[in-house]
Amino acid sequence: MMKYLKYVLTLMLIALAAGQTIHAKDNPDDYKVVLTLHDGTVVNGYLSGGIMGDKIKVSETFKGKTQKYKTADIESLVFPATENDDSEVVFTPMMVHDPCEIVGRNPKSPRLLMKIYETDKMIGYVSPAEDFTFTPTLHTMWGTMKYYYYIKGEKRAHAYWKIIINSKVIGLRKMLKGRLDRFPLVKEYLDHGNFDSKEFFDHPEVLMPVINEAIESGNYDAEKN
Repeated sequence: MMKYLKYVLTLMLIALAAGQTIHAKDNPDDYKVVLTLHDGTVVNGYLSGGIMGDKIKVSETFKGKTQKYKTADIESLVFPATENDDSEVVFTPMMVHDPCEIVGRNPKSPRLLMKIYETDKMIGYVSPAEDFTFTPTLHTMWGTMKYYYYIKGEKRAHAYWKIIINSKVIGLRKMLKGRLDRFPLVKEYLDHGNFDSKEFFDHPEVLMPVINEAIESGNYDAEKN
């Protein structure tokens, strides 16, 4: 769990860095990356901005001139171990289907995701994301996280939850059943199992073993997207 929490903090850092200027007081190690492209090119540098779109920006020196790279050209993006942390964080590109968003549910370019769960049948991923609040006089943005499942052999990873900041969720079970409607076993679990909404809000990855069980049962609909 401590390693997972470290991943969460890293993701939040990346999400909050999106679109913001790096300040002199920031620790360069927090932005250090090793970028590997499909053609074998390896770039050691520093991330500038976020990783939520179809391009990322990397500079060879901290706060230096940046170069843009398309996610379609990326093999992996690694935040390497540092003197203070001996574990690395790895992002890989995946095509996604994203019912958590109103628009752009099937982007044409892959998104960078981090694996946190894997079995013989599926992989669970997370990625940094953004959450917004709009009022007539205020626009607020938060860094948050999104959760995906990927059935091995399919074309896309499917988002099933984006952590919602400073807001209550009405009809949580109905929402999740809509996003996971291809899995009768998961819908049954949400209705009649030991589903705990508070536990889910704290750790949305708790649904990943349930999804895996549904996949292993073989009783699920084929990918539509």
